Amino acid sequence: MIIPLSVKNQSIETSGITNDYKEAICEYIWNGFEAHATTVSVRYSPNVAFGIDELIIKDNGDGINYDDLSETFGAFLASKKNLLSLKMKAKANKGKGRFSFTAFANNVEWSTIYKDGASYKEYSIQMSNNKKEVVDCTDPQIVKKETCGTEVKFNNITSLTVENMSFEVLEPFLLKEFAWFLYLFKNKNVSIVVNDKEIDYKKYINTDLSSKSLVTIEGYRFEINLVVWQEAIKEKFCCYYFDSADALKGRETTTFNRNTIDFNHSVFVKSEFFDDKEDVTTNQDDDQIGLFDSQEEKKILKALRRSIQNFIEKTIGVYLTEKADAEVEKMLNVKKTFPQFTDDIYGQMRKKDLKKVTTEIYKLEPQIFYKLKPVQEKSLLAFLNLLLSSEERENVLGIIEQLVELSPQQRHDFSQILKKTSLENIIETIKFIEERYKVIELLKSIVYDLTQFANERDHIQKIVERQFWLFGEQYNLASADQRMQKALQQYTNILYGEENIKASLEPDIENERRMDIFMCNTRTVENTFETVLDENIVVELKAPKVPLTKKVLRQIEDYMDFVRRQPQFNSEFRKWKFIAVCKEIDEYIKSQYKVFEDKGKIGLVSKSENYEVYAFTWDDIFRNFEFRHKPMLERLKYDKEMVAAELQKQVGDTDGREKVDALTGIATGAVILCNNKVSKC
Repeated sequence: MIIPLSVKNQSIETSGITNDYKEAICEYIWNGFEAHATTVSVRYSPNVAFGIDELIIKDNGDGINYDDLSETFGAFLASKKNLLSLKMKAKANKGKGRFSFTAFANNVEWSTIYKDGASYKEYSIQMSNNKKEVVDCTDPQIVKKETCGTEVKFNNITSLTVENMSFEVLEPFLLKEFAWFLYLFKNKNVSIVVNDKEIDYKKYINTDLSSKSLVTIEGYRFEINLVVWQEAIKEKFCCYYFDSADALKGRETTTFNRNTIDFNHSVFVKSEFFDDKEDVTTNQDDDQIGLFDSQEEKKILKALRRSIQNFIEKTIGVYLTEKADAEVEKMLNVKKTFPQFTDDIYGQMRKKDLKKVTTEIYKLEPQIFYKLKPVQEKSLLAFLNLLLSSEERENVLGIIEQLVELSPQQRHDFSQILKKTSLENIIETIKFIEERYKVIELLKSIVYDLTQFANERDHIQKIVERQFWLFGEQYNLASADQRMQKALQQYTNILYGEENIKASLEPDIENERRMDIFMCNTRTVENTFETVLDENIVVELKAPKVPLTKKVLRQIEDYMDFVRRQPQFNSEFRKWKFIAVCKEIDEYIKSQYKVFEDKGKIGLVSKSENYEVYAFTWDDIFRNFEFRHKPMLERLKYDKEMVAAELQKQVGDTDGREKVDALTGIATGAVILCNNKVSKC
């Protein structure tokens, strides 16, 4: 049968048919999906000249009903289709799609099977580039197959090559065209396959952020699908409205306008509400929504718009939370625009506070940091830190409001963040100081009240080895040097001749002297602009009943000399601090204090190059803690007597060695909590 078209060949050529082969292939794929296909395959056969001999696009759709041929193929520019396809245009391509083969081939043939009543019928359709004004088709024949579908075969291909038909070339283009469709209909297992390779929409769509929301407004159910793209899209961020039959009934841009956020998205809304509507828009004034007959419909559309906007903003919140954390870490560790903070607990808490508030500001409005130069960003963060550390903390909100316009909800949320972070810091500090003061109080009890029952190895060491903050916050944050720990053990083995141990250090002739307890921590410190030092701290603990004398000091100095002679520890890039702690000191140690008092370092009793020896009493340690924490303790009105009473309650009526053991157990348990607090700062 010959179906003549009511147009001339010339009018077809000037009708706006695409000359892009990729767009043409998309037209035929859309035809398959519009026929309710779940799978559309594209297959081509290369020739020896790296061209394409044959291209076949096949689908498992409903086929082309023979009775509709005159209406579909015979009515150029008058197609009745107005479905999901065609780049989501509000209007269909009016029958031009079937002529798109002219972009790359001279001949095309459709072989289609459709269901006619209880029977399945098959026939073919041929068109030629040389004579586009007529369509030639065979008569339909009943077939035994009980599956519908259409196969479009292109011959005499003029411009296609193996290279421009490769999966690497086709996939990006097909993803831009169909990714949204494949995602929305994933539950129906919709797919596009190119030479046995399936197009993966996850390469183009952020499936973690994309989601669906169901809302009911005045009895109408709306299915809202938010699709978030992996990369920027050329189109504006649009919302598309479909009826219950998946016909596109309107489109409009979303109200999202934060250009500094790479939140590329589209919204797809489906509802029976749109079944009898055309050219739907929701974000217009009442006077401009004249296509709706009732105020009730206008009310529904406005409510729908609010639901869509809330859905977008909620998802943006999740997106910005993830992005903000990464950006703030970049400021801190890569761009290094954050202020410098001390290693003590207060410095670390201030750092945590600034990170939290900066993260919230970024989530609130990233534009504040957009295109800032490093020096500008550094100044902004320094100023912010200054405000947070002062009584002007609440003024941060006012400054932010001068930079960006905040909604009432955003203003309330940010105000609560400022209050919350401040309260969190206070509460955390109280708990932190409380745990540390417990340790101080029980150490006092062990050292002063239970001297005769306590020893350095079973009690003092167990407590101190987990809380190097007693000697400086920086060491509490440092990590133990395992090589140094091993060296210390080897040194002990040399001194005491432990069996079955092979020491790798050089032997020490001073093997008559013994250090009772020793530990070490190591941290890296800046020395000059281009160099750093490994700062090692070694602690010698004496039993409470043993005073710090010239003899003890000599032991430490001997060990210092021993370390200096070891090749693995004698680098100029190493710094050493040896600290001895006793209950009491003698007059010789006091005289050494005066010798080195001009160095401005309390407790220094010996120094040589990068090596320093310090002597402290336990009272020095306790007073230093109180001095370092005094401002906070006074501010918090910390009740020291309450802590002492609580400790006494915990140990009960125990006495002697049993009480010392109990206090040690409490201290080691408290330290674990205390260290956890630090690690979280």
